[in-house]
Amino acid sequence: HTRIDQLQDHHRERLAEVLQACTERPGSAADMLPVLFKRPLDLHQKTFAMGEAVAHLHALWYQGRLRRTLDGDGIYRFAVAA
Repeated sequence: HTRIDQLQDHHRERLAEVLQACTERPGSAADMLPVLFKRPLDLHQKTFAMGEAVAHLHALWYQGRLRRTLDGDGIYRFAVAA
């Protein structure tokens, strides 16, 4: 149970960091990489990290805490829902 609690706390912290970053300015999954990962990532790690970033953004979007818009370059950007 201790490890489950640790994982849940970690997940909540990361969601809060993503939400804060999207409060400051709308962001894409790529914009969230330095928010979620404080160390340099190689190409292989970035591939997995992008999936993690998309998952966090979509979790907040499905909760109604973020809104998603498609910009002129075809990139989804997420901002705090009004």
